[in-house]
Amino acid sequence: MNLESIENIPRSQKIILIALVFTIIIGGFIYFIFLPAKTQIDVLEKSVTDLNREIMTNEVKLRRLDQLKIENAQLQAQLAELRAQLPAEEEVSGLLKQISDLSIESGLEVKLWKPGARKKDPSGIYTEIPVDVEVSGGYHALASFFDKVSKLSRIVNVTGLSMDGSRVVGDAVFIQDKFVATTFAAEEQ
Repeated sequence: MNLESIENIPRSQKIILIALVFTIIIGGFIYFIFLPAKTQIDVLEKSVTDLNREIMTNEVKLRRLDQLKIENAQLQAQLAELRAQLPAEEEVSGLLKQISDLSIESGLEVKLWKPGARKKDPSGIYTEIPVDVEVSGGYHALASFFDKVSKLSRIVNVTGLSMDGSRVVGDAVFIQDKFVATTFAAEEQ
């Protein structure tokens, strides 16, 4: 092909040939340059959108950070207060002695003091320590005992209370009382 042969081509074929060359150039540009760049731009735009969403989420968290720190401090103080109510395992015997002393101090005669089987809580936070108790004394002495137990700084639950076997001694009425006093010990963490 030389320049003279191109000049001899009819005008309509020259236009088609030029259009074909431009189409190939434009198609090559689109296929090799534009489409890969557009794909990369789309990936980067999605990445920017994801990062902006993450930034917004973190900004919301950052705004709540001070509030969360205050709430955390309050919860830590509350946890410390609650842990103070659960004695450590080695302190339980002292607490049980204190409960026994309170019964005597209240005017009750201790007939039975039998520690039961310890039960670990499924959560692993504490162990229940039940004690079967049988006392004899007046109704007011029993009420005084329960009042003193309720004012202990440690948690002590009284369940299964039964009163029977009343007897009169002088001017006083004595009743036989049975109940389970359950205290709790904190598990080692």
